[in-house]
Order: sequence, then structure tokens, then C-alpha cells
Amino acid sequence: MANQNASNQSGNLPLDDLCYDLITVIHQKSKALDAYDKYLRDAQNDNEVGQLLEQIRQQDTEHVQQLKQHLGRLLGQQSGSASSQSAGQSGGGL
Repeated sequence: MANQNASNQSGNLPLDDLCYDLITVIHQKSKALDAYDKYLRDAQNDNEVGQLLEQIRQQDTEHVQQLKQHLGRLLGQQSGSASSQSAGQSGGGL
């Protein structure tokens, strides 16, 4: 695993572990958000459970938005460092 992290940090792989993790969490939470529609239908006759499920769905929606913001920031940092690396490499030969 240490070898993989070293490769990620050197720019050999398109995503580092943290970006991949955030994408995975966003994907899983998005699948759960889709499932809540069915769960809410099933809970039509139980207001307490319906309210709880709606509250959890709202929290997951907020979490997905936060995760997307952090992922965007991390991807921006990666592309910024990739740009400066390639600019430094191309300018070195002149």
C-alpha cells in the first residue's frame, strides 16, 4: 500500500486514495438516496418511521453536497499541481 501511495503522490495515477474514497462514499450515499423513496412508501402508515427516514435522507443529501465540495477542492488541487509540474518540466528544456 505504501508503494501505491507513493505512486499516487508522484502523479502516476489519475486519482489519489482520498479522492477515490470520496467518490466511493458519494456513490454509496447516492444509491441509498434512491432507496429511500421505496422505504418512505413502505412507511406510509407509520408517521414516526416516515419522519425518521425523511430526516436521514435529508442528512445524507447534505453529506453528499459536502462530499462533492471537498472532492472538487481536492481535484482542483491535483490539477493545479499537475499543471505546475508539467509547466516546470516543459520549461526546463529551454
